[in-house]
Amino acid sequence: MKWFLALIVLCAAGLAGWYGYCVNPFLDQFQAAVDGGKPEALQPFMDIPSLKKNVSDYAKLRYNRTDNPSANLSPDQIQAIADSFVTPDTVVLMMKGVRMEPGSPPPDKVPEGPSPFPIDRHYESTEVYAIDIYLSQVQTPDNKMSLLFQRNGWFDWKLAAFRFSWGG
Repeated sequence: MKWFLALIVLCAAGLAGWYGYCVNPFLDQFQAAVDGGKPEALQPFMDIPSLKKNVSDYAKLRYNRTDNPSANLSPDQIQAIADSFVTPDTVVLMMKGVRMEPGSPPPDKVPEGPSPFPIDRHYESTEVYAIDIYLSQVQTPDNKMSLLFQRNGWFDWKLAAFRFSWGG
């Protein structure tokens, strides 16, 4: 009888540990913050320094090209793009299916409600979880944006990077 009770306690502890370790509780809180209509509620879910570095790297690759030297941006311009893009408002717009890209102006009209297009959620590795937001009903790699969450310690996750399609 003691072994059976110990097994039950061990299974309950393992189940509680698994639930805390998996991304589902975090994503429920993240989605509630997105749906809540208050972008500032997303701030705790974002790793701002990592996001700014990610956006800066993207802007350098996107705009500083050898085939168009007149389009090269200075480091200050790159930093300004990253600073203006990495905001909770941008994350909310992305989750609503609005095409967002660093260096592009925000849309004039903000849609109400959730994204009308498919959203795919999956693990990319044990340390990275992705939310792929498609920009239409067509689900192709060049028609999506991704929010990449990285594990922050044992039980927490942070939005640490964006992935954009190169399509214009």
